Amino acid sequence: MASSFNDSTTEPILLRLQDVNIPMSVLQEKNPDTNRFTASVIAFRQNSETPPQPEVLLIQRGYEGSWGGSWEVPGGGYETGKDVSILQTALRETREEASLEISSNFIFPLVYRTTFRHKESRMASYTFIVELSKEVPIVLSDEHLDWGFFNEKEICLFSPYEKGKAQDGKVMLKRKKETLRHFFSNKESLRNGDVNTQNPTERTD
Repeated sequence: MASSFNDSTTEPILLRLQDVNIPMSVLQEKNPDTNRFTASVIAFRQNSETPPQPEVLLIQRGYEGSWGGSWEVPGGGYETGKDVSILQTALRETREEASLEISSNFIFPLVYRTTFRHKESRMASYTFIVELSKEVPIVLSDEHLDWGFFNEKEICLFSPYEKGKAQDGKVMLKRKKETLRHFFSNKESLRNGDVNTQNPTERTD
């Protein structure tokens, strides 16, 4: 099923990994209205509390450029000639932005997708999920300012992004925060591939 931007939404929908991890040319054919594809990774670890609670890796954008100073999971845009799939985009960007090597074998079986407009582009963003099994060193790219692992309560305190106010405290785009809130509430269902979790709407495009 081809997607449409007539009903673009910042609310994530869930797709099955096997429907997304396909050649990029096929994904583009299934999404003819999309001008630009981006991908990111929710990389999380369990903290030392009892019971353990998940903490997600977030990085802070530099102040120059779009959404400057905002916090987000690692990710970026599809690049022709570098990426054969949107999953490869997510893994490459995570490596470039945080020096984090992730095996595709450990990616959760469900993927978030949001569609939205930015400037003149019609965007489709895919967010994959992986659990980190051990402490990993994080080395930021020169394009980023800071990083950290944050739990659900901490992320809920992030303020909505407003241009020029990122230096006043931690800020995050609404659509990215909503995806993380859904992840925290449904982590095990997402791990198990249960599309009947309390939803973003499950689709197959």
